[in-house]
Amino acid sequence: MNSIVIKNHEVVSGLPKDFIYENQQLTIPKNIQYQDPFKITLEDDSNESFEIIVSENTGIKIILEVVSEDTTDNNYKIKLHAKSNTQVKYLLISELSSLNANLEHHFVVDRDAKLDLIGGFVSNILTAKMHVDLVGEGAEVKLRAIAVSSDDHQQSIDVLIVHKAPNTFGDMTNIGIANKRGKIVLNGVEKIEKGMKHANAFQTLKGIITSDEARVEVNPILLIDEYDVKAGHGATIGKIAEDALFYLRSRGLTHQEAEKLIINGFLRPVIDEIDDEPLKERFVHVVNSRI
Repeated sequence: MNSIVIKNHEVVSGLPKDFIYENQQLTIPKNIQYQDPFKITLEDDSNESFEIIVSENTGIKIILEVVSEDTTDNNYKIKLHAKSNTQVKYLLISELSSLNANLEHHFVVDRDAKLDLIGGFVSNILTAKMHVDLVGEGAEVKLRAIAVSSDDHQQSIDVLIVHKAPNTFGDMTNIGIANKRGKIVLNGVEKIEKGMKHANAFQTLKGIITSDEARVEVNPILLIDEYDVKAGHGATIGKIAEDALFYLRSRGLTHQEAEKLIINGFLRPVIDEIDDEPLKERFVHVVNSRI
């Protein structure tokens, strides 16, 4: 695991070979297939602007950890630009204690670039925006966002994918899990602009509530200005199926243990991608403390 720590707009760890960091912009070199993942940590900086550029023909996995125990207002503006013919697997972990956190994340995907994007949100009060522009022909994004809220935590997650080139592919799956008095709003919007033929847009939104006071709102929206495309969406909200809980309880688990087991199954797409063991353990602990 390669690790880069950025604090107060400065790199406080060593930079890997040929990486460049200046003016809050990290540039990853071209024509390299990295076998080991890179963890980038934005540490205790409540007002952070940061951009990652993945240069042409490069394959890389990035884990971006945004963490702060500061309870004052947090504002983050983060951008990732996947240049032509890149393959980027990108995991975002947001763990913010702020009582008013705003996280704006903008992704630009060039020609024939493929972005596999996963967002895990376990912050207290958070408004997050994940905006993906597919600007080159053949650009693809697979996006999965999972939010977990409990107590009086509130999270609003806006996910937007815009097809700005023909022959593009976008698929989003957004899941909100709310316990106690937690509240989650998931907005999933996918737009195909006029003239972007053979674009594919799909979205699935799912809300899971584990108490009568919890609230999850899901809003799937397709905006299509072109005829020669494929698109579809779906949304569900509800409690965990009683037959699944009954089956697990018949095997000796308590009701709470059964709920945690099922919910952790929904979280596997995020958990399995965390190669950093201390981060994985902390993420799992925080999530399970909320459910």
